[in-house]
Amino acid sequence: MFETEVETNTKTKKKDDAEALSLADRAQVRSQLMSDVEAFLNSGGQVTQVDNNVRADPPRKPSMSYGSAPI
Repeated sequence: MFETEVETNTKTKKKDDAEALSLADRAQVRSQLMSDVEAFLNSGGQVTQVDNNVRADPPRKPSMSYGSAPI
């Protein structure tokens, strides 16, 4: 799928915004994230740790296409 110019500009802007954050801003974002996670856990939410080698889309069986082209 192709990205539109607006999507590309938005991604670039978000990256620039993230790089422009000062240490105090990052600490504030980190604090907000921690409070959000704590609220999620206190409301009955659950965090599940997933192994590094687990994929959302498991590998598919390779298709046999060798020799299927006409001569």
